Amino acid sequence: MRDLDGFFKEAENPGYEGWEPSDHPTWLLLELEQNITIRKRQVEVAGQMIQPDCDGNALLQLNMGEGKTTVITGMTVVHLADGRILVRLIVLKPLLRQSVNDLSQRLGGLINRRIYHIPVSRNTELDDSTIRKLHSIYDKCLRDRGILIALPEHILPFRLLGLDAAESTPNIYPSLIKFEHWLRLNCRDIIDESDEVLDTKFQLVYTMGTQKSIDGLGSRWETTQDLLHLVSTQAKRLHQDDPNCIEVDQTGYRYPLLRFLKDDAIGRLLRYILQAILENGIPGLPFNQWTTKVKNSALKFIKDLELSKEDEATVRDEFKDGVFITKLLVLRGHFAYGLLRFSLANKRWLVEYGLHPSRCLMAVPYHAKGVPSENAEFGHPDVAVTLTCLSYYYEGLQVKQLRTCFLLLSKENDPSTVYHNWVAPCVHDLPSSLRTYSGVNLEDGMTFKMVLFPILRYQKEILDFYLSRVVFSREAKEFPRKLSSSAWDIPAQRGLQLTTGFSGTNDNRSLLPLSICQRDLPDLLHTNAMVLGYLLRDCNRQCVLAQDEKGHQLGVDQLLKLVLSCGERSSTAQPVRVLIDVGAQILEAGNQSVAEKWLSITPDDEVKAAIFFNENDELMVIDRDGLIETLQSSPFRQRLGACLVFLDQHHSRGVDLKLPATTRAAVTLGPRLTKDKLVQACNRLRGLAKRQSLLFLVPPEVSHNMRSLLEISSDRDFTSADVLRWSMLQTCDALDNLRPLWANQGLQYYRKIALWDLLVKDVKESNPPTQVAIAMQEPEGKTLLQHYLPSDADRVSALDDIAPDDPNIEEVRVLLDALRSTTGQAVRSAYLHEEQEREIASEVEREREVARPPNYIPHKHRLHKDIVYFAKFGKFPGDQPSRSALTLAFEGLTNTSVGDTEYPDGLGPGLYASWDFIRTVQVRENDIEDEFCKAPHWVLSSVHNNDLLIVSQYEANAVLPIIRRSTHSRLNIYTARFTKPMRSFGNLDFFGIGSGCPMPTQRMRCCLELFAGSLYFDNFEEYKYFRDFLGLLTGHYENIPQGGITSEGFVKFFTRFRLRWPLDSPFMVNPLPFLAALVDIRTRGGGYQQSHVGSVIRAIQLTPETF
Repeated sequence: MRDLDGFFKEAENPGYEGWEPSDHPTWLLLELEQNITIRKRQVEVAGQMIQPDCDGNALLQLNMGEGKTTVITGMTVVHLADGRILVRLIVLKPLLRQSVNDLSQRLGGLINRRIYHIPVSRNTELDDSTIRKLHSIYDKCLRDRGILIALPEHILPFRLLGLDAAESTPNIYPSLIKFEHWLRLNCRDIIDESDEVLDTKFQLVYTMGTQKSIDGLGSRWETTQDLLHLVSTQAKRLHQDDPNCIEVDQTGYRYPLLRFLKDDAIGRLLRYILQAILENGIPGLPFNQWTTKVKNSALKFIKDLELSKEDEATVRDEFKDGVFITKLLVLRGHFAYGLLRFSLANKRWLVEYGLHPSRCLMAVPYHAKGVPSENAEFGHPDVAVTLTCLSYYYEGLQVKQLRTCFLLLSKENDPSTVYHNWVAPCVHDLPSSLRTYSGVNLEDGMTFKMVLFPILRYQKEILDFYLSRVVFSREAKEFPRKLSSSAWDIPAQRGLQLTTGFSGTNDNRSLLPLSICQRDLPDLLHTNAMVLGYLLRDCNRQCVLAQDEKGHQLGVDQLLKLVLSCGERSSTAQPVRVLIDVGAQILEAGNQSVAEKWLSITPDDEVKAAIFFNENDELMVIDRDGLIETLQSSPFRQRLGACLVFLDQHHSRGVDLKLPATTRAAVTLGPRLTKDKLVQACNRLRGLAKRQSLLFLVPPEVSHNMRSLLEISSDRDFTSADVLRWSMLQTCDALDNLRPLWANQGLQYYRKIALWDLLVKDVKESNPPTQVAIAMQEPEGKTLLQHYLPSDADRVSALDDIAPDDPNIEEVRVLLDALRSTTGQAVRSAYLHEEQEREIASEVEREREVARPPNYIPHKHRLHKDIVYFAKFGKFPGDQPSRSALTLAFEGLTNTSVGDTEYPDGLGPGLYASWDFIRTVQVRENDIEDEFCKAPHWVLSSVHNNDLLIVSQYEANAVLPIIRRSTHSRLNIYTARFTKPMRSFGNLDFFGIGSGCPMPTQRMRCCLELFAGSLYFDNFEEYKYFRDFLGLLTGHYENIPQGGITSEGFVKFFTRFRLRWPLDSPFMVNPLPFLAALVDIRTRGGGYQQSHVGSVIRAIQLTPETF
């Protein structure tokens, strides 16, 4: 008999302890079906899962390997599914397939229970008929005593879908709300791996409203790109100064991968970067040109979270309403709010973030190494931008993406100069024929792919070009509002069906929703200590440094050779047959590749195959002949002793393999690895208490961190005790970082359940959707000022929506107290919510089902009689433009991002636009219309005056016959000048139809070009007139009073009045934010920074020689 341990364990259980087969006949069938004996401990746990002693929602801890999933889950669900309630088993996505298969096998035979899995999301097309069918399926599952298996993201949508329908599809809104209420009343939930299911970071978000570009647009990501350039240069400088502080891993032209080896390494790097900014500025922020007072205040603004009134006033007065403030705010977010620290030191590429090969162009959170989320996004826009930049820098461009860059390059105004910038760092590695843009031939696919691509794919200049022109201009968007739910919404409310669950660890018990609590059995309270005791046994104390002779990180081949050598170092030790990469140290190879390599270098004749998980979460086995099949159907299923086993980070928990009794494993460590994840990984060896053993592989990053935190001398070897102490400290840090997010989610939860009760009441009384449904929505998009310099008006009290007599008022006060203790600041509760939101904004990863822009209904074209009148007679009826037919062109931008900036009322008198031109689609109230702005191409002019009327293509086509006959008007073709080689159309002298009309005045031409977002001028005189019109200083003037001109060159009104220059500018405040917003809309957020108008926006003065 091979499994003696298993034999004696079974022999210790005589059977039927703590239960009677007559009371639980289904448990007897369960024993027969699985050929098992239910143990006393399993009966006790199942009893608590069925009816906790606390008579409320409860979670239990049970040591891994005690049959939680294989036995207790089945016992619990078959007992509860009695035809009166709907039993729902909530599992993690990696375990979904395994759970469905296991329960179907165990409960579908003699017990004859059907297993249901019904995924529902925002993509599910719902109408009254579909909702009725869903309801009937759920009802059938209840009546037939079936078991419903669900993921967290499949049970939360029902409430969100109902709230979404209140605005989008009111006809199905009552049905969805009633269905959700029915589920709340009838579902009895069992949670497997409850610590992960109730993870604080999980949040499901439905976005609402019309998508718009993030505030700041190009300046926002360009500042981040410039900052990351400084990260690269200053990291190398820091490494030169202190090689033991930071590891800079750079191959060729690839952006360096940084590993921080000391606790203060990231802080030192940030100080180096700040010093470089102070000395040399950053593109678009000329620090060295400012006065000492302004420079010092700006530096404090960037790096200090709390500002003195004097410094804040200096920054506001000097940069208010200017373009510099955008860059300063982005830098403030990175330094004062810690976003750069978070992105560099708290997130690992390919482990916690990276690109998704088919989903979107932005970086997304990873569930584990190599496992990108299908729905999750980073909640903070600047974190998303930073991690997206880093992902492309590390991964480089694909061939198709590089070709896209060259296609876009051909449309640039000066492609030769841009190409020169691209290849400048690597020009000597290119053939002489490819060192200039004229030598590149995209039709020569072989040269492009074999010569250009390998050299250019990692060049930062070209990566930044692709990011700006393609990635961010297309996907750096946000929505005005959102509906959200979190782990707080999973446990049942008081008075409803209970929610119970279990897990092998309970480290997150302090971050559980307050509606559920950890209620471990008294005789199981020792579980944590028992597990730690196993790891402290002599056979498990070994730690091996996973580094080369220079102290650098090992590659996959080196790591596998190290694992192989671990068994050769001792004649008595078992060879390592299992590798558990919970620390995610193998990044550059997939699971199958690792299994193949490990098998190929393992000479032991007893090893015949290697086991691994494929991309579909299926256990696969590969033999020495390269044959791959599922483990389930393989003869190696009963011969695990002849197999190597590789478990990647994603499958380092919840996997149950019956490994041989003497198995030895190697467990990798990684940065910020918490105790629960480590223990879960170690307990893949179910026999640690017996003869199974393990060792730990310690990479250099963890080694340095461990010695620093635990004050271990360099001449002492690590032991498992050091590993456990270190992982406990990582756990404490992780819990502290998540506490503000936990409290904020709780406050939102209690606010919403108070509103939900009112909503259900309205539906029961057949009332139409009310403001209650709208009140459930939360703000989503924020301006940079709201993110990083919130005013009192932006701060919201956490108690605003909680009535004094609300039954949950005490829980709310507990959460507020938690926030106070977290911040350590005795501030009014009215400010706590926003301050905590600031602190945790960078941490939020949320499951967000993104609503792409809906299919809007187009406005029906309409030709107004006044437009026809102008085409006939060259003037408006009664010489007064009708507001029903047209408006001043700039007033037509009110519902765009331009409307959020300040510009003069009545700007551009005489420049009109028809409503048919302004209106494109039917939008909801307060929706932003940036994506639907038409570019002006058809302009009507008159022989009688200088008025211009911009019309739509439909109107131009309709009035064309009238224009041909009229002697009073003319139809002009116009387009904005977006590239330097283009000719200018501002004089309206290109292919006009109709009578000759006077050329537009310089003022009218300036207004037309401004409205259209034209980027170039014909000469310096036009450029100077444009700046004068905006009220911007051109050249040098004497006797300008102190404070009379902003740092960006805007001459304030009192200064213009005093100097009598330039009196004809209509702008009373800095026009650059208005200009930037307008040009962003016209250019879709990119490609204008090097243009003439781009230099105006960036506050860079041009000289006559430029033209």
